[in-house]
Amino acid sequence: MLELQTGIIPDGVDSVEKLITCLVLENVREYNAKAVDALFFRYLTQPEYEDALHSGKVGFGDRKNEKQQNEQQAVDNAIQCFKDGLYRILINENEITENVPFELKEGDILTFIRLTMLAGRRYI
Repeated sequence: MLELQTGIIPDGVDSVEKLITCLVLENVREYNAKAVDALFFRYLTQPEYEDALHSGKVGFGDRKNEKQQNEQQAVDNAIQCFKDGLYRILINENEITENVPFELKEGDILTFIRLTMLAGRRYI
């Protein structure tokens, strides 16, 4: 089970496109600010390791690629992925759609569900 992450979404975010834009820009800027190949002898303490296991990703918080990510390309890609149905967004337990405005209130829970397309063969 994943833990809830808190965040602040600015006023005026009332459409899927604005929500995706706001969140993607925040994440791209956070990624671009990370150090490239940080400390050479970095290690994880036991509590850090256990927390990472709980969240499903063990890492050192740095990045391997020194190229800055393009904010507009990331936003365009995320919006296109939403339109293509690769993920869904819920506010509390209600799915939000592209052309329906919504209102976020303090305490609302946003859930992003990535859909996985399955393919395979059936041998008889």
